[in-house]
Amino acid sequence: MFMRRRYLCPFCFTEHALDDVEFECQSRARCRTEPDEQMARYLGEPSHMGHHHFRSAASSRFGSAMPDVAECDLCHQMSRVRVCPACHNQLPSDIDTAEPMIISLIGTRGVGKSTYVGVLIHEMMKRLVRPFGATFTLPTALDQSQYRERFEAPLYNYGQPVGQTHSYDNLTIGKRPILATLTKTERFGRLRTFTLVFFDSAGEDWQNPDIIASVARYVSHSAGIIFLLDPLNNRTVLGSITDQAAIASSKVVGYDPAADPATVIGNVATLIRQQQGLRNNQRITIPVAASFSKLDVLEDMGFVRGSTLSRPSPHALQGVFDENDSRLVDGEMRGLLEQWGNGDFLAFLDQTYATNRCFAFSAYGRRPDEDSQGRIPVPVPKRIEDAMFWLLHLNKAL
Repeated sequence: MFMRRRYLCPFCFTEHALDDVEFECQSRARCRTEPDEQMARYLGEPSHMGHHHFRSAASSRFGSAMPDVAECDLCHQMSRVRVCPACHNQLPSDIDTAEPMIISLIGTRGVGKSTYVGVLIHEMMKRLVRPFGATFTLPTALDQSQYRERFEAPLYNYGQPVGQTHSYDNLTIGKRPILATLTKTERFGRLRTFTLVFFDSAGEDWQNPDIIASVARYVSHSAGIIFLLDPLNNRTVLGSITDQAAIASSKVVGYDPAADPATVIGNVATLIRQQQGLRNNQRITIPVAASFSKLDVLEDMGFVRGSTLSRPSPHALQGVFDENDSRLVDGEMRGLLEQWGNGDFLAFLDQTYATNRCFAFSAYGRRPDEDSQGRIPVPVPKRIEDAMFWLLHLNKAL
């Protein structure tokens, strides 16, 4: 069983000793709501009313163990709901035993990042990890409702696109990441559990250095980073498209220097180096997946005809990560980027991040055209799992 001395809150990203934890009273009849300064600060609100919070009288204060249960100091009812003392968000029930894995999802406006998150989680829950002897679940009712309301309902129930993420208000972290639990059955029936944290921020957040700083601590703790990049932001690619509907559906209306791939990864690299105390001549060791969206558009344009990218992803089909396929995809994407005049991006990527790989995907699987009732088809993604599976493979989770 994985044990640790400290834990990182997956919401406000503050680090604590194991027994530095509070509990939330669950007796709604006996304990009334009260002002909650910690949650107000987390949400960026002037005030917030929340449930009563308290500490366990049995805490050792030596950080050796996290208490499982505590008695409310007001109503004397027992509670098992542990919360972060800094932000008062409910902690995962297995935070003291599960292996933490923060995956940073970084992308610019128009890349379809929210759609990527919604489709990836849906596919991971429904089919992608089962061949590996694993399950992928959303552990709390709040995570489940957040996913259903924001992603599942529009994409799979109502045939509508996912709304774009709203930007942060100044420097306030007011967005709750989605937590997921990956549980894998290993030899002799032993279960190994990972807590994955998906943080979905607005595209423009990553083009503003001040706002980037507000989540730099989160990114610097990542087990992996997925940069979601739009190939249609490249002048060569955009100029090759004659289908204006494809351009309109991608929300790309022209070249945006702030969304240039080298600019995006450079901004993030600067913040990581500051957080980790790295010099400019030291490469960042966090694995990075540079994943380009709109693979279906590239297929329609003939860029990937007959290539590995045009074939289905083999990992889930085989129940094992296919390293050869992943390397071929990386090589093909690098070739395309050189062809498009993005060799500078590749050079910067290799100089900055010690472990990196390039990918391509389509979240919808084809252009999301509306039918006569204004509905778009259910997503049938292409290679949406490749970047995530590579990071899980590097972290020995698959």
